[in-house]
Amino acid sequence: MQGNEAHIIRQINHVEFENEHEDGDWPIVSKPLELEGVGNVRDMGGIPTQDGQRIRPGMLLRSADLHKATDADLATLDRLGVRNIIDLRTRQERHMEEDRLLPDWRYFPIPVFDEGGELGKQLRGLIAEPGMFIESLYPQMIDAPMAVSCWKDCFGHLLDDGGGTLWHCTQGKDRTGALAALVLASLGVDETLIIDDYLETNRFMPHTSSKLAQKLESILGARVDGDINQFLTAAPAYIHAFIGATTRYGGLVGFLRTKVGLSETDFERLRERYTCDASDMPRD
Repeated sequence: MQGNEAHIIRQINHVEFENEHEDGDWPIVSKPLELEGVGNVRDMGGIPTQDGQRIRPGMLLRSADLHKATDADLATLDRLGVRNIIDLRTRQERHMEEDRLLPDWRYFPIPVFDEGGELGKQLRGLIAEPGMFIESLYPQMIDAPMAVSCWKDCFGHLLDDGGGTLWHCTQGKDRTGALAALVLASLGVDETLIIDDYLETNRFMPHTSSKLAQKLESILGARVDGDINQFLTAAPAYIHAFIGATTRYGGLVGFLRTKVGLSETDFERLRERYTCDASDMPRD
């Protein structure tokens, strides 16, 4: 076993151990919402920026998919101000578990990855890259032309469409976490908080994966051991791999400028729209 592989597996096992014993020290950065049929849904409202502002509540939300959203869930999101849904899943994923939406919401399917054999690649990756497959996806979300195109489209909607925006993938961890990191960076949130917000997902992921592992082992004809936990864990190595891939551009903000194409005017518009003075924040 290579050193980096062993390091990542130790991280995965450590996170899983903390989750199983419900003693993981995951700070609450984005505010969790208690919905019946939607997992890992959080409002970024209230997160501080480095210039002393706060993100406006009800404007930027992240979650798992909306396939099992109840009528009450949809009503809650609507009351918060959600009007736009960005779905980062592949067409195949969307077809298998279609989002439940309200008629007046705008829906934007903008996949991060291509359609071709996505599930097969993931399953093979469990054997070919034990412990490291999910980590290898994170730099792709910086380097791949399709991912860059996705982020351009997402920020286009964030700049131009009225109302609050919720974005999601399947579990609200990897693709959703990547867009969350980019959005927070664009608003001037400190990198430490960006990482903490990513790791907060561990509060909401399943605590056991034995049934899923058994199912995959029967399909693959090989043991996956703890590797299935890559799909259920927000390991620090993953978000560091994502941020690390932006180093050549000068970090997340540099990537947004150089590859996503945001201008200084765009950054100003984003901050004007999505942040406010702390004194203007509503009281709970």
